[in-house]
Formats: sequence, C-alpha cells, structure tokens
Amino acid sequence: MTPFHLIGLAKRAQTVEELIALAKEEKIRLSREDAQIYFERWHEGEELSDEDLEEVGGGFESAAGKTVCELCGSGDLLMDVSGGYFCNGCNRHCWGKRIN
Repeated sequence: MTPFHLIGLAKRAQTVEELIALAKEEKIRLSREDAQIYFERWHEGEELSDEDLEEVGGGFESAAGKTVCELCGSGDLLMDVSGGYFCNGCNRHCWGKRIN
C-alpha cells in the first residue's frame, strides 16, 4: 500500500464511512480521524503535499513470504496507517514478522 493507493480510495469514497469501509476491504486499518483528513483533502480539491505523503508513507512489502503477528502468529493483519499492523487474531497492534 502506498499513500497514492489511499488517495485513490478517498477519491472513490462518497463519505468518510465509505472510505473506512473501502480501506478495510484492502486490509488497511484507518482511523476515523485519518479517514476524515484524507477525505476532506481530496474532496476539497487539494492534493496532499510531499510532506503529507511522507507522513503516511511506509509502503507495503510485496516480496514472497507472509507477514504474521509476532505476538500470536495470526496472519489476519490489517495495515495500520500509523505504522505496523493491527492483528485481528489477538486484537492488538503489532509490527509483524515475515515468514517464508
């Protein structure tokens, strides 16, 4: 996931709630506050600055292998835009562990 992907979701969404739902479908955990920021910035006609993009950047690993929760081993993770993942297995924030 890139910030540009999230901007694309914000562009498609008609409401903040719809943006949160679209993000969840993409396995991205997006707080209401973050969704509000993306939604308002897109729908106000403003583009995100380079500084804004760096704040939400980080990317998503697409290399071979799988990322699992280092706390419980679950692979049911949602990307957290504030960094790391949210594990649906143990309902906690984690950083993820790559396994092959």
